[in-house]
Amino acid sequence: MHIITYALRNILRAKGRSILIGIIVVIISFAVCIALCIRQSAADSKEDALSEMNITAQISPDREAIMEEAMEGGTPGEFDSSLLSDAMSTALSLDELEEYAKADSVQSFYYTMTAYVNGSGGLEAYSTSSDDDTDSSGSMMQNMPEGLSADGDFTVTGFSSDESMTEFVEGTCTIEEGAVFEEGTDQHVCIIPDELANYNGLEVGDTIEICSTDDESETYMLEITGIYSNSQASAQAMDMSSMMGGGGMTDPANNIYMSYTALNDILLSSDSMDGTVNGTYVLGTEKAYESFQAEVKEMGLSDEYTVSSTDLTTYEMMSQPLESLATFVGYFLIVILGVGAIILVVLNIFATRERKYEIGILTAIGMKKQNVAKLFMSEILIITLAGVVIGGGIGAALSVPVSNGLLSLVSQQATEESSGNGFGRNFGGMPPGSSDMQGEDSGNVGGFGDALEGYMSDISASVDLVVLLQMLAACMLLALVAGMVSVIAIMRYKPLEILSNRD
Repeated sequence: MHIITYALRNILRAKGRSILIGIIVVIISFAVCIALCIRQSAADSKEDALSEMNITAQISPDREAIMEEAMEGGTPGEFDSSLLSDAMSTALSLDELEEYAKADSVQSFYYTMTAYVNGSGGLEAYSTSSDDDTDSSGSMMQNMPEGLSADGDFTVTGFSSDESMTEFVEGTCTIEEGAVFEEGTDQHVCIIPDELANYNGLEVGDTIEICSTDDESETYMLEITGIYSNSQASAQAMDMSSMMGGGGMTDPANNIYMSYTALNDILLSSDSMDGTVNGTYVLGTEKAYESFQAEVKEMGLSDEYTVSSTDLTTYEMMSQPLESLATFVGYFLIVILGVGAIILVVLNIFATRERKYEIGILTAIGMKKQNVAKLFMSEILIITLAGVVIGGGIGAALSVPVSNGLLSLVSQQATEESSGNGFGRNFGGMPPGSSDMQGEDSGNVGGFGDALEGYMSDISASVDLVVLLQMLAACMLLALVAGMVSVIAIMRYKPLEILSNRD
């Protein structure tokens, strides 16, 4: 207790030196507090976002593996294109998909079937393009290799269950009139978009006629049980129009939805129509996804197929700014601690030399060197503790606005780097889609930017007990490192030589 009291007196006696060291400690603790807050908040936000995700997975042909197999034994730049085409067009059957759904990691399994048809009996596809500009199948479809293209005025999708109608579950699509067909019904009933209904003057209860794209005499009647609206139809239509020439099946206004059982019944009775089955496995967590990847391999899934998750892919893209920010503040924290340690060590070296005579007097009157070292160490620890309290308080008050500013800056840089990597060159400014003519939010293609902004806005860089303890430990460690300089010097000093050599 006597040493603490004497240390406090020394601190008050040498106010200038104490204030200088205190200011440096405040700056260091403030910077450390901000850095730790951001890293902690980024980690918590990513963990929370991942825990709230209901992760799903799909099994599809592995293009890279197929390409390697097609090029095996061939000369560079040459490969068996027929093998590639056959493999890419060969999807797993429903029976095979259901077999993998028996994996322990799978919570539930649903599937859809997609087929392409033409309109008959006066049913016309909704299109904003003139006949002279493009046909209903789109210009890109005409140029696709045979066997890989699909044509038709309408896209008919059959759903295995209500769960598989993800657009309605998520709220992208909503029923405006009537109701969705019964789950698993075998009746030839459907729901159609409001744009298509208005374009053809259709209402709930009316019947539409569709036909095979290869045989117009092969027709089927579908009764309309509901009319739905798609909140993203306009944006999706513009994207597909720019890529594929517009109109026809590429327009979401021409998407007809019905039960899988009913659509499968139509395709089984058809001689010229077929469909593609896509299965989705509901896994829930990232750990379950990793388990599912291993389980399907053990169950015999060929290396030509791969397990992927659009949820995790989107999550990784969305969390990239947080990863960049956490990495940035990590390096910043190392620099701050390194520079802070050097400054405190240098200040303590000069302070110890200035107080050399004081050390000689104290040891000469009988104070042990260990107690003198404790005195000097107590002084630096007291000043550091006071600086941590002040710096931590300032950091707690400014952590949120500072972290938001840094996150915005890093997010913009990450977006520009991502765009540059995508194009293989730097843009020297704003990435494509960010021009003033297109508006501030025009870079948010497909709503991804809005989702990213919402994800980042949930980050709260507030100071908690963990951050405070980490900050205190880091700053006290610096104080101990700096104080060791005084301890080493004190233990080497000889009191008689100090007093006899005083200038």
